[in-house]
Amino acid sequence: MSKNQRVDVWYSLQSDYCYFLLDRLMKLSSAGVDVVIRPVLGIVLRMPEATQDRGEVAQNYFLTDTKRTAEYFGLPYSYPDPSPIQFEPGSVWIAAKDQPHIEYLYRLFVGAQRAGKGLAFVDVVGRGLWNGANPGWDTSIFLLDAMSELDLVHDTVLETTPWPEAQEELVKNHEAMLEAGHWGVPLMAYNGEPFYGQDRFDQLLWRLGIELS
Repeated sequence: MSKNQRVDVWYSLQSDYCYFLLDRLMKLSSAGVDVVIRPVLGIVLRMPEATQDRGEVAQNYFLTDTKRTAEYFGLPYSYPDPSPIQFEPGSVWIAAKDQPHIEYLYRLFVGAQRAGKGLAFVDVVGRGLWNGANPGWDTSIFLLDAMSELDLVHDTVLETTPWPEAQEELVKNHEAMLEAGHWGVPLMAYNGEPFYGQDRFDQLLWRLGIELS
């Protein structure tokens, strides 16, 4: 492995599949690869036109596949309660007009990334949203404790990361994602080549020329 290998990873807190990839990203970082997390919103907020026509068959497959994938990797898995993105009733593909949680979560996410702790943030917060350990995360002390675990002050991160600045960062990341070659998460990019989906991780390792135990 050459020195200073870098992998950019576009990561959404709404994505089951980002969570399924997380342990492997942590191992990759431990192997000396610079894993750079690029926060992006879920696709239903970034590109609503891409999901608005998906029907019941796609929804049922998605539910089956996420449960199966979590079992395959032996991961504790439970849909966040509440969901970071609020959906129209009866749909997991159409975002509701009001989004009470996204601004709060992503101000913390972008602020942590600016502090050089993007990967640590998704390891603690992203994991905690999806592993079933924090129901009612929006009204508990989960996020306060998580930021403290990252040696970041919750209120200071919010104060120094106003929503307009966070939005600007998210838009830039989305644009960079498209330039990298795809629009879905998790998207990994190495040496100008995109790898879309957690199931392309082994091909990424092949390109990197490394093996993980």
